[in-house]
Amino acid sequence: MIGVGMANATATSSYLSSQLLSTATNDPTMKKVLRECADKYGYAANALQDSVQDLATESYDYAYMHVMGASDYPNACRNAFRRYPGLAYPSELARREDGLKHICDVVLGMIDHLGL
Repeated sequence: MIGVGMANATATSSYLSSQLLSTATNDPTMKKVLRECADKYGYAANALQDSVQDLATESYDYAYMHVMGASDYPNACRNAFRRYPGLAYPSELARREDGLKHICDVVLGMIDHLGL
C-alpha cells in the first residue's frame, strides 16, 4: 500500500512538473506555486520511502511519523494556492490530494495494528 502512495505522490509531482512546461501557464506566480507543489509531492514520496525503511526495522513510531508527513505535504500545496487569491486550486490536483490522503490514512491504520 505504501508503494501505491509513493506512485501517487511521484505521479502528482510529475504531473505538476509537466504543467510547468505547459505553454498555457505563462503566469509567473502560477509557475512558482506549481514548482512548490511539485517539490512537496516529491517530499511526500520520499517520506513514504523512509517509512518503508522504518517498517523494515520495526520502527513503527518513525514509520507513522513519515506517513503523517507524507499525508500533510498536500496541505502545504493547497496553502500555497491560498496565498494567492487569484489562483484557483486545480480540480485535478484536489482529486490527487484526496487520493494520497486516503492512501496514507489506510497505511496509518495498518501501522497502528502493527505497533500494538
